Amino acid sequence: MARLLQKSIRPMDWLLRNSGTLQTCSNILEKSCNLHTDLRPQQQLVIRVMEKHELEEKTKIITQMVNDEGWNQCWNWVKFLFTTVPNKCYLAEINSKLIGCAASFDTGIDIPTQYIGYIVFKPEYRNKNYYTTLSRYVNNHINKEHNIIGNVINRLIPFYEEKENLKKTSLYLTAYAGTLKHSAFNDDEANSNIKVVPISEALMSNVFQYDAAIYTASRSKYLNTWFNCGFTTTYVAIDEEGLVLGYTTLYEVEHSYRISPLYANGLHVAKKLLAKVALTIKDEKVMLYGPHNNLVKLANQHGMKELFQFTRMYSKQDIPIPLEKSVYSISGVVQFI
Repeated sequence: MARLLQKSIRPMDWLLRNSGTLQTCSNILEKSCNLHTDLRPQQQLVIRVMEKHELEEKTKIITQMVNDEGWNQCWNWVKFLFTTVPNKCYLAEINSKLIGCAASFDTGIDIPTQYIGYIVFKPEYRNKNYYTTLSRYVNNHINKEHNIIGNVINRLIPFYEEKENLKKTSLYLTAYAGTLKHSAFNDDEANSNIKVVPISEALMSNVFQYDAAIYTASRSKYLNTWFNCGFTTTYVAIDEEGLVLGYTTLYEVEHSYRISPLYANGLHVAKKLLAKVALTIKDEKVMLYGPHNNLVKLANQHGMKELFQFTRMYSKQDIPIPLEKSVYSISGVVQFI
């Protein structure tokens, strides 16, 4: 799938990127747990907000920075993200040269909540105090009344509890990658009443309602754009009466595919959706990223490899979400489930 991560990643990174690579979990943890920062004098760092007219140019550079770290993402997704989701993208520059960025995203839920992520630097500027400077700048420019959420790699939780006053939740996320074999799905179960079909205009409003019940807020405008952006494929699971039982969206990144999200009323529905995905992409690699308890059995059954583990943290208020049966792969770094 993706090449192994060869370069050191930043020590105090949220690691809030909607992408992954097939390096081992231990490799990520080892490289992430060095909390030392290089405090040598910086070159003059200028931080500013990205403007609309430069989005195409800058997102190409951001995508390259992400992939230089081994996170295996595509420009289509990065451009879509910064075009569609309300955000502020902070550009870190030296002598007008883009060396890094960070972003705050509006989750769109009723409780005003910002998701902080996409903190990335070019290789030659990592492991210095540029990250700290940029992170503090972003934090200082967020509305102090807003809740902040993020997914933190587990070994770094004590650091964020002490230094950033974040609190951990019970939401434990794991990323898995591997090959889905259609022959491995057992269709002999009594699920013949479940049909999996491509999303259509007729199903769209029902999917919006289904999604809102899980996400805790309506995001029909975002989903309509996501389903019709040209680089995604979405399947919907329905019963004999046309009731939506789940859905999943698939898109291609460099060297693999992402399943983002996978929502289903139980494991049997999730398997139906994944069987359809397996038929679509043949023997290509895929990645799932979601609640550990929901994913672990499914991943083990199909020999998928564990990549990394995170815990959801927050500053003011935890966001309750119906994880027990519905969420098998979250919809991305900025859509918090």
